[in-house]
This record gives sequence, structure tokens and C-alpha cells, in this order.
Amino acid sequence: MNNIINKYFNAYFLTGPHWVGYISQFSPPSMMDSAIDHEGYYKWKPIKGTLTYADYQKVEQKFDVKFPKSFIEWHKRYFFLNAGGYVVSLPNSYPTQPLQAIIDNLDNDLSEELIARKLYPFATDDNDIGFFVFDGREEREENEFPIRLYDHEYGGDDLDGLSEILFSSFTKLLECLTYTIENSKAPLHENIAEFIRIDPQGAGRDGIDFWLHRIAFEKENLDYDE
Repeated sequence: MNNIINKYFNAYFLTGPHWVGYISQFSPPSMMDSAIDHEGYYKWKPIKGTLTYADYQKVEQKFDVKFPKSFIEWHKRYFFLNAGGYVVSLPNSYPTQPLQAIIDNLDNDLSEELIARKLYPFATDDNDIGFFVFDGREEREENEFPIRLYDHEYGGDDLDGLSEILFSSFTKLLECLTYTIENSKAPLHENIAEFIRIDPQGAGRDGIDFWLHRIAFEKENLDYDE
């Protein structure tokens, strides 16, 4: 698990420099890696995280959710202003509000309905479909739940909006995202096709039709742009 987390962050941080708009309360000097430019942006760098498991447990208890150990280990590794990657928009971790992005994914009416069904929102997709959720309806060791996508066009009480398993675990999701970062010069559809190989128990099994559809969609857009 630690190797997978380290590989993800190493890949992402090496794709820099990363830029963000300056907001005083969210821009600690220790994370600023350049002066603020004329448009109000600066390069940022990650700093070592200081959160503990107890900090995440407070969120779990407040919202009645369970997080995979790998997700907590990933999120608390650093303070970072953006998680990068494609396909999945993971929650960032500002030092001044380190858990706010996680809370924002939980603190809304739709998430409340999903949580009641033991579907725990933790990220959003890149096409404005909805939340990626940890499917906690069946117990897993260290809460390493499979991951599905819930279409926000449906109500939380209507599970017709719930996809098949798209990733078998959070670590497999990280491996897939790491691949897209390391191969960011390749067309996105080629990178997504590798999800099927990287995660044969999730993306390559129950989720294969979803990803094949996404691959076809990306190829059509690429052909249209050309």
C-alpha cells in the first residue's frame, strides 16, 4: 500500500510545477514555491502531513461513514492544494482546513441519502456525473471497499444511478490514476484502456462496459477535435 501511495504522489509532484490562485487563508508560506505572479497565481509544493487516524475517525463518526485504511493513509501523507490526475477528482488537503474537501463530499443532501445506504462519497468524476463512492454494504478487511460511481441525476434512494464496480479498491484506483499521470502525453482513451489490465477484478470485470463506453467517448472527441 505504501509503495502505491508513494508512487502516486511521486508521479503527480513530478508533473509540476503546479499553480494555484493566491488566497491568504489557504496559502501558507511554507507551500509557496514562487512569488505571486501578475495574475495572482503562484507555484505550490506539498508539505508533510500531520493529521492522525483520530482526525479521520471524527469525520467518520460525525457522518456515519467508513473510510478505507488506504484512503486515509493516502490523504494524510501530505498537505496538498490539488490532487491532480484524470477521471477522478480526489479531495485536496489545505493545512488550514485539511479535511474540508472530504467533508464537502459528505455534507449535502444527496450524500446523506447515499450514506444511509452505506455508500460513502469521497470524490467526484471529471464529467460532472456525480460522486465516486466506497460501497460499504459488505464488510471488507480494513474497509477496503470497492468503488462505484453514482449519477447525481438520480435521487439517493434510487440505486438505478449506481454504476457497477469501477475499481476493486482505492489502491487500484491510485494505480490507475498513477498510470494516467505517468503517461499524460498519451491520449486519455489509451490510458483508460489500461485500467482494465491494471485492475482486472474491478475495471476489467464488472466495470468493463463502463470503461469501454468511456474509451469510445474519448476517441470520438479526439477524432472530432482533429
